[in-house]
Amino acid sequence: MQMIVRLAHEGDIDGLFALAETAGTGMTTVPNSRDAIAERVAQSVSAMNGTGKAGPKDIFFFVLEGDGEVLGMASIFPALGADRPFYSYRISKVAAAAPELGMQAASELLYLCNDFHGYVEIGTLLVSDKARGTGAGRLLSLSRFLYMQTVAERLSEHVMAEIRGRFREDGSNPFWDAIASKFFKMSFQEADVRSAHDFRFIADLMPKFPIYTELLDEETREAMGQPHSTSAAAMNMLTKEGFQFTNCIDIFDGGPSIECPMARIRTIEQSAQSVVRIQDAPTSEGNSATIVAVPDGKSFRSILLPRDHRDGSLFLSQQEADLLQVSSGADIVTSPLKGRRR
Repeated sequence: MQMIVRLAHEGDIDGLFALAETAGTGMTTVPNSRDAIAERVAQSVSAMNGTGKAGPKDIFFFVLEGDGEVLGMASIFPALGADRPFYSYRISKVAAAAPELGMQAASELLYLCNDFHGYVEIGTLLVSDKARGTGAGRLLSLSRFLYMQTVAERLSEHVMAEIRGRFREDGSNPFWDAIASKFFKMSFQEADVRSAHDFRFIADLMPKFPIYTELLDEETREAMGQPHSTSAAAMNMLTKEGFQFTNCIDIFDGGPSIECPMARIRTIEQSAQSVVRIQDAPTSEGNSATIVAVPDGKSFRSILLPRDHRDGSLFLSQQEADLLQVSSGADIVTSPLKGRRR
């Protein structure tokens, strides 16, 4: 089955909603109703057709499609904090000393911060069980970077991702139970849903003073900055792309927030421009897979192929060209699915 990544359109709404219903707790950026899906698609279509710097209402929403079926979704949120504060906890250390007693002490504190103001956020990465283990999740996730490169003049130069935090087997979250639940008189699920639309209640209710982590239980401290078991692979993939954990965590579930300058993302660094050449049976070179994408903000499409460009040309079969909706002589961009950091 040949899978393709493209921007979402109205005909995807039912398939996207069915997929969204499979998302687990803590997937904050996955729309949680059919109306929310329809709104996300409409925002994406508007953003796709927009010009100038992308704003907080401009969400780029992507679909992973296979044999006409929606198998995955992913998003780019181009302007964090532009319309409402985006909160995180920064983990910091402070030291103190009492020389007269010959004693020293170091403490770890959580500070409420807005360190990602203006960043581009990647989120909503969700792949169906049918597509897991096929490389589809990697194709979907990394294709977003090639789209960012295509519309780079509309985006910030800094990119971040929030990784879902560690949960217990019963679905509860130790970080939420230890901190946020003491200030929000609602369940994690209620706060999770509300935060997708309204951040004001966070500013109103969250403690404004630093929190000493020594006052938290051991389970909570160990969970801080750790990914959910189902999100560890996604975090590892982004780490290989150049993303780093810089001691900021989600204020609800304690999951790590990671960041990277756009220009330093591996998929972008190792991308190359080529020209399409169509032939009956293109030769696959080696076993390496390459993401092949149409570098157009409105008609972006990407697929995975077992070949790379040669001498500035990328050879495609007519079927592959039809999937990408390109003809001979069209510009194309390629990037290895897996590569080494420079």
